[in-house]
Amino acid sequence: MGLPTLTRPGRSGTGTGSARTTDRTTDKADRAPGPRRPVRRRASRLWNDVLTTPGRMTLFAVVAIITVLVGGIVASNTITQRQSHHETLLAEVEPVANASQTLYSSLTIADSAANTAFITGGIEPAELRDRYLQAIATSSSSIIAASQGLDRNDTESIDQLAHINAQLTTYTGLVETARTNNRVANPVGSAYLASASALMQDTILPAAADLYDRQSTSVGQSDREWSSPPWGSFFLLGLAIAVLVLMQQWLWKLTARRVNPALALAGLLVVATFLLTMIAGFLAANDNAKGLSEGAAPMNELTRQRINAQKVRAQETLNLVRRTDPEGSAAERAAILSGVRDTLTVYLEPDEPTAGGISLDSNGAVTSAIESLDQWMAAQNRADSLYQQGDYVGAITISSGQGEGASGAAFDRFDESMQDAIEEARDTLRTRIDKARRTSSNGPDLIMALSTLAAFAVVVGVAPRIREYL
Repeated sequence: MGLPTLTRPGRSGTGTGSARTTDRTTDKADRAPGPRRPVRRRASRLWNDVLTTPGRMTLFAVVAIITVLVGGIVASNTITQRQSHHETLLAEVEPVANASQTLYSSLTIADSAANTAFITGGIEPAELRDRYLQAIATSSSSIIAASQGLDRNDTESIDQLAHINAQLTTYTGLVETARTNNRVANPVGSAYLASASALMQDTILPAAADLYDRQSTSVGQSDREWSSPPWGSFFLLGLAIAVLVLMQQWLWKLTARRVNPALALAGLLVVATFLLTMIAGFLAANDNAKGLSEGAAPMNELTRQRINAQKVRAQETLNLVRRTDPEGSAAERAAILSGVRDTLTVYLEPDEPTAGGISLDSNGAVTSAIESLDQWMAAQNRADSLYQQGDYVGAITISSGQGEGASGAAFDRFDESMQDAIEEARDTLRTRIDKARRTSSNGPDLIMALSTLAAFAVVVGVAPRIREYL
């Protein structure tokens, strides 16, 4: 009879120990929570904490701090952006517009001087020659100044300047050819000069006028964009004040303490921030608006009228070069110069200081321009009369002369006076823009300091109330 085989419990792969291990693993799997249960428990615990009085205080304080800081940051950034805009306008945009205006005027002066020098015959007077060369030099420097200030993305204006520069070289070549032929009394010289003047009037000047229109419009749009108060900053800071007032009232009902000194200080700091932003915003907007109405608009209008008058002068001299009867253009000239005169009278000293008129006659520039315009029109009418009577030499003498009663001298005085009036309008524009920039020079830093202190005051005011419940 054989002996039974003994086995140790738990050592066999199918024994009892293996079964117990499997059971324990199954029990742990049953007891382990799902992956979302900890998140839900934490969210539920957090929500329960928020519903408590300390939780609501904390939430209210966080909202107040965020609104105070956001309001301060937005107000500070808005003022900083306006300052940057004003600096760009003063350093880049306005100088380009002024260079464009100078370019057009100098081109017209050059054409008129070339025509006047030609009709004198032979070797032209040194004064007229210097006037022509100076106008060409001014045109070249204006092209350089405008190109340096243009935005690199403004390819249209850049291409236009390059086109004007190339055509100006052709123009000066035609003028020099006409001048050479005129010295030796070669009749073909008038044809060359007529071609040069046609190139100037039909190609170069329209391109320069388009460039000026684009740049002057850019100045107006750029300044008008920032001529309204910063309403967004006002809204956010007003919202921060409302949140602090509501929090003060809620704590009053909750704690029976009528005033929380720290929250009251926070409210005063935000009110101070609001007033600072409002004052700086309205003053800057007012200076911008006045810069447009008292500087940019008059400068633009006077520049256009000066251009119109220069066109008339160039046509007068060209008619003498071509020996064209001036009767056909006399009516058009009278209409254009009458419009120039009407525009100038607007900028004389107003009869009533409270009438809201804009005066550019502080140095007598507008008065001088009107007087010179009248003298110019009268002198040119005499020159036209002499021409129609057959006195071509007499007409040339009056039209190109620099003596008393001559058309040339009167036009020169008129053009100088117009330039003075334009410069006065430009000074007004730049002064207003610079004043708007300086009005809020320290505003951004002060606003951020006040907002930060207000946020800190909210923490100081709410923290002790929270600790009372802990």
